[in-house]
Amino acid sequence: MLSDSARTWCRVLNLSLCAALLLLILPTCGGATTPNTDVEGDPPPPTPTADDIDIALQPLAMGIPSPVMLTHAGDGSGRKFVVSQTGQIWVLNAINQLLAQPFLDLQGLGVLVTLDGFFDERGLLGLAFHPDFATNGRFFVRYSAPRVGVQGEPCFGTTRGCHTSVVSEFMVQGDPTTNNVADPQSERVIFTLDQPQFNHDGGHIAFGPDGYLYIALGDGGGAHDGLADNPPSHGPIGHGQDKNTLFGAILRIDVDTAPPMGQQYVVPQDNPFVGVAGADEIWAYGLRNPYRFSFDDMQGGTNQLICADVGQNLWEEVDVIVKGGNYGWVTREGFDCFDPLNPDTPLANCPATGPDGEPLLDPALVYGHDVGLAIVGGHVYRGQSVPELVGKYVFGDWSTSFGDADGQMFAADIDGPTAWMRRDLQIQPGNQSFGRVLLGFGIDEGGELYVLGSTVSAPGGNGEVFRIVAP
Repeated sequence: MLSDSARTWCRVLNLSLCAALLLLILPTCGGATTPNTDVEGDPPPPTPTADDIDIALQPLAMGIPSPVMLTHAGDGSGRKFVVSQTGQIWVLNAINQLLAQPFLDLQGLGVLVTLDGFFDERGLLGLAFHPDFATNGRFFVRYSAPRVGVQGEPCFGTTRGCHTSVVSEFMVQGDPTTNNVADPQSERVIFTLDQPQFNHDGGHIAFGPDGYLYIALGDGGGAHDGLADNPPSHGPIGHGQDKNTLFGAILRIDVDTAPPMGQQYVVPQDNPFVGVAGADEIWAYGLRNPYRFSFDDMQGGTNQLICADVGQNLWEEVDVIVKGGNYGWVTREGFDCFDPLNPDTPLANCPATGPDGEPLLDPALVYGHDVGLAIVGGHVYRGQSVPELVGKYVFGDWSTSFGDADGQMFAADIDGPTAWMRRDLQIQPGNQSFGRVLLGFGIDEGGELYVLGSTVSAPGGNGEVFRIVAP
């Protein structure tokens, strides 16, 4: 638990930023497509940087509480939907007007946890429109609900304690392409998982190019994946390395096929652990907190699944997620061997494989806390407004310190001779600072990118939406 004084410093959205300060830290998501062959030797250095890229920011909307993501419905309407951690989904219409009435308000429905005013990783965290939304009106949300104990009381007796992660389906009545208000009574809960702590929720959901719904889940919260607790609170090997638990994993489910009686979804039969040891829903595991992931599925894309993962004390990383991959947490953080009893100093050596002999996969990109404190995942750019960004993965960092609102934006080359080199995005004119806590990114139907921020990190702050354009 955080002390009262610590809470005033730890005010970042869904990214445990109290790492070095409190040993209670940040989210992580796993590595690239090749196994680490040098775990017992010197780890690779942090990803080198390449030339900066100049961008400009076009302001679109302000006054949105804690905007954590932006997406589109794929329905040709030109609308953009902005998710507030506080429970609302807002509509930016085709001419970028922010509509006064929310598309959906989970806070108003009374299904959302009460958020802590200083720092919270719970709330409304994800939104995914069905690929056929224009005709069926279906969309899905990921949120944190109160978890009720045996005696009917919230567990731990605090709003900062455990809760339940929920994925629900909602509907839009009438013509989904023109109706800007969803049916609040249409909720159908399809997935729940009781969470032991308030942090490391993951939170992202998205439909893949295969039409299945992917769900990101963190390791359950606390620090060190529970291995520093006596006894270990997340089991003897931690949730991340236990593929029999849904924690610390990216799941893949089928929400279109009619499920068997008593079930809410179907597991695709080509999931990697169907019929073998491991939870059937898991697509990849060994993650700490896969807060944001995205598919490079716009025209010209590779369809690869890319996840940005906030590290604990030392490293932030970007990972390419592959079927059945083990991304190393809690054995590793970045390329280093992780020591739960001394998280500021990597172990000299550690296993290069998981519990069943599977390789631990390397990150595609890492950087240290001298650059920033919490990585925020974005998208591969396939738009037209900023030619220099085409084919690059755009992502960012929450802030450079606890006391400043100083988020940063980066890009990484994902193909060609400079693959996975980190580039700083310089805001023009004048190499401006973003001057805000960076809360999220978004993409529209044309592949154009958006960045979301706030001058404060506490839930409910005065957030803003910007479009990334050429300078």
